[in-house]
Amino acid sequence: MRGRSLPKVIDRMNNQSNTDIRDAFFDQLYDIAVKDRNVIFMTADMGAMSLEKFKKNLPGQYINVGISEQNLVSVAAGLALTGKKVFAYAITSFITQRCYEQIRVGLCGMNLPVAIIGSGPGITYNSDGPTHHAIEDVAIMRVLPNLTILSPCDAVSASFAAKNSYESNRPVYVRLDKGKLPPVYKNTDDLSGGLSFLMSGEDVAIVTTGVMAHNALIIADKLKEHSINASVLNIFRIKPINESILLDKIGKVKLIVTIEEHFIDGGIGSIVSEIVAGKGLSVPVMRLGITDKKLDRYGDREWMHGFYGLDVAAVKRAISYWFDCNNRVVNAEKLGEESLNLATEEFADLLGIDTEEIPENCKGIISKCDFTYRKLDPGRQEQTLLEVLKRLDTGTFSVTGDKTRWERGWGENLRNFIQKGEDFKELVPKYIRPNQLIRLWGNYILPNDNNFELNWYTVFRLWFFQKYLKNVTSVYEFGCGSGYNLPILAELFPHMELHGLDWINASCEIVDRLAMKMKIKMNGHLFDMFSPDEALDFNDNSAVLTMGGLEQLGNNFEPFLQYLLRKSPLICVHMEPFLELYNENSLFDYVAIKFHKIRQYLGNFISRLRQLEVEDKIEIIKIHRVSLGSFFHEGYSYAVWRPKSKKVL
Repeated sequence: MRGRSLPKVIDRMNNQSNTDIRDAFFDQLYDIAVKDRNVIFMTADMGAMSLEKFKKNLPGQYINVGISEQNLVSVAAGLALTGKKVFAYAITSFITQRCYEQIRVGLCGMNLPVAIIGSGPGITYNSDGPTHHAIEDVAIMRVLPNLTILSPCDAVSASFAAKNSYESNRPVYVRLDKGKLPPVYKNTDDLSGGLSFLMSGEDVAIVTTGVMAHNALIIADKLKEHSINASVLNIFRIKPINESILLDKIGKVKLIVTIEEHFIDGGIGSIVSEIVAGKGLSVPVMRLGITDKKLDRYGDREWMHGFYGLDVAAVKRAISYWFDCNNRVVNAEKLGEESLNLATEEFADLLGIDTEEIPENCKGIISKCDFTYRKLDPGRQEQTLLEVLKRLDTGTFSVTGDKTRWERGWGENLRNFIQKGEDFKELVPKYIRPNQLIRLWGNYILPNDNNFELNWYTVFRLWFFQKYLKNVTSVYEFGCGSGYNLPILAELFPHMELHGLDWINASCEIVDRLAMKMKIKMNGHLFDMFSPDEALDFNDNSAVLTMGGLEQLGNNFEPFLQYLLRKSPLICVHMEPFLELYNENSLFDYVAIKFHKIRQYLGNFISRLRQLEVEDKIEIIKIHRVSLGSFFHEGYSYAVWRPKSKKVL
């Protein structure tokens, strides 16, 4: 089936009665077994309504070995050696993982015609939890020799999988979902090619398998709202995959997207990427699946899809967002806007300084990097703000103060830093993302360079550090995270003593590794800003620096602020998202305020500084809103102040 009309497919999904996918498989197998007495069905104490007639009418061809999956596979191998055609049935996660050695040695190693029927791939058994999730089965099974892998998505393809497994003279693994699923195929469709295009479109190819084919068709329909024409390619036979049909279409689109109820690594996303790379194609591949983390959630399938970003809305959003950020020539024609540019003058305006105050090294970077962009027109601006508000209402954002989240984040930076030979690029904070819309002067813009924000941050740091830290001899960066800022300070001021402080051990280790690599005077310190360690004193002529470190304190910044007042550094320099600098009467600012409050970021810090200045306890040197930020808010505004006394307040 190639290039079928999407409305016809959607109509069939909506209007035709759904058939239980397991019933379709077992009914077909029953018909085969009636005619061939060598067909043996074996189960590890698993049942299904459609198996009742198998047990009743063909008792000599039905064996229940009990809850002993390894024994199930071994007995199946023995029966296959006597000439029987065996179908071994158990829960997917158990029969693929618990029996892996038996399948590898007893079936694949001997190339025996046994069909392994895994019930419930992906998160079919959603409410049964992590032990029943089968989200790595493709990755581990596709490396086994001689093994065919089938992944039906409806009753028609399930029936075909039963016939195909029976006719095979080699081991077969069938990923068999359960429950009633809408029809995708007709009984007359030929599935022998192993994959088929359910829809044709020239912009993006959505590649999927199993139950996600249903989501993919709906996503393709929704993408038309964004003038994006999508192909939908369903892979019925994952191994061996039909590369010729696959390459017939995916090499001609602008983007390939794979979606699957499986870990991103090792599944169909990896398979497609391997084929694309092997053929030297230049088409980007976006892999959507479950990220490399413990899957420990319970809930119905729809909720689970939403949580892991596999629901229709999330995938549609990811695809349309990619086209917003990457298909800039088309967007420029739609917008009808001339190309704009952040030149030295614009940088000065953003930073709140005169053009002459931009250092030469900053000017050099500005001249070398592409800071051109286009503004969204009012209609697309409104659409983007609406999309942001909808995302804020999902309730999926984490809040500040979650130490385990930062342990994972900075731990990942540390691992990548070590694995990549201590490459500084691996220290770029994850909140600086390429390929995204940027907030600039009250509008969303489309940068022409994917690294627009990273290049901006490079210039900002150079200016910020040279402006406010050049006269100190020591810098203490609190909440130093991945240590990304400290090497720049070391290069600018070789004789400066540097300290990186964070509440995560991985951050401290990064700082110490940087010190050894760069041969500089720099130390990592474990420090909890919620409960400051009074034993840590500042050297004379020292500065305190935070670059997004205060934001994690939320409204609980007072203990740390009092600590700074007691220790009395020469100057305190902060780059943070400051809530008070937004205008709540502006819709553009309102969504940033809402995001700020949902994440429970730093609150009322500027107001507190102004109060302390009125009390003559500090001097505010400068507070400035930098009207540039990422998709949700502005994080580059800055405040600079100094304590007036070492007096304990």
